[in-house]
Amino acid sequence: MTFSYFFYKTIGAFLTPPGIFVTVALFGALFFCPKSKKKGFPSFSFAFFFALFLYALSIPLTARFLLLPLEEPYPLEIDGREGKAPVVLVLAGGIWSSDGSGTEFAMSPETLQRFVAGASAARKIGASLLYSGGYPEKAAEGRIEEMVRRTAERIGFSGELLVEGRSRTTWENFLFSSEIIRERGFDEVILVTSGFHLRRSMNSASRFLWSVPVRPLSSGRLEGAGPFIATDLLPSPSGLRNTSLALRELAGIFAYNLFGSLKDR
Repeated sequence: MTFSYFFYKTIGAFLTPPGIFVTVALFGALFFCPKSKKKGFPSFSFAFFFALFLYALSIPLTARFLLLPLEEPYPLEIDGREGKAPVVLVLAGGIWSSDGSGTEFAMSPETLQRFVAGASAARKIGASLLYSGGYPEKAAEGRIEEMVRRTAERIGFSGELLVEGRSRTTWENFLFSSEIIRERGFDEVILVTSGFHLRRSMNSASRFLWSVPVRPLSSGRLEGAGPFIATDLLPSPSGLRNTSLALRELAGIFAYNLFGSLKDR
């Protein structure tokens, strides 16, 4: 990486969001510093620490530090089936109205990535494919099923496809999917979701599918394990997004563990 390229990236990073907010906060700290004569916590200190906090949240290095422990333990490929009647369970990650009128829906990019990975795994090991996730506030179960079957046709998946279109949370994914899994007598579950979401999902799976073996399969990772580069220290929208996702996931793990422990009492 040349100095001129890094300089160009640095200027861009601090003059566009979220870096521009770091720049403004730092200039605010410099502006208030010579004028602050009041006792207590001065304004320039608040501005400086806000800039530092936002900078730390926005750099890819922080996102990598938080995401690697969540994503790295889980495989991106499945070797083969271990049960006689396996099912690949895909957890949805969002949908959106594709026609603007709320009558036709499409998978979000994250959900589509999970679904393609799940369909590939199901095809590879000869398993059924179970999609779990809904949007009850806007889409009826029938609309969700139409979306899933249309997507399966577009990617060329012709195996057995089951749809659970009621759930709104990871907890509900397993609550409703476990009913289908037990009713159909599946003896192995391949759990497919984004890498950062697998730890929380596996925790939930252990509560609802304790009698059925569950194997994790990552549909993709937000952070790679490559070498550190200088631009990892520059604030970016993707860095802020990935850090936010990691913090939300860690909070979710804590909440699910707390909720689960209270339910077990």
